[in-house]
Amino acid sequence: MGIFDRLIKDVTKKAVGEAIDSAFGTNHSSQPASQPAYNPAPAATPAVPEEDNRTIEQKLDAILASSFSSYQVQKKVDPRSMGAVGASLIPFDYVISQGGQIRLIVMTPGKNTCGTRGYRFTKEFAQQSGLTLINFLQDSLNEESYITDRLHQYI
Repeated sequence: MGIFDRLIKDVTKKAVGEAIDSAFGTNHSSQPASQPAYNPAPAATPAVPEEDNRTIEQKLDAILASSFSSYQVQKKVDPRSMGAVGASLIPFDYVISQGGQIRLIVMTPGKNTCGTRGYRFTKEFAQQSGLTLINFLQDSLNEESYITDRLHQYI
């Protein structure tokens, strides 16, 4: 009986609306009158710092040049040039040295690099040689303050 209840309700509503219209001399149609559009004032958006879209290599180059200028930096150093043996080795992204001594090796692996044989062999060589190796993952945010703090921590 829900259909009949709704039909009776609609008919009654229309009849009452027409009776009110005739009493006050207005003409209300079955459609509601248009309402003025609500336009809220734009909310003040908080200032969002610009996203740094530089690559990790660009950030490292800038930080090493400005904050670590007393160190010598070599890029893409083949571990074989340092005495490593093997065909599957991958180059160290950064070798940071001072006074002829290697102080730190930095790698910037991508999403799947850490699981490769070449990366594992290269990392093992650094460990066996007593060299400190740290990573800055390419897919991570790597803010400048974080990079600088980690470099200071390990150099």
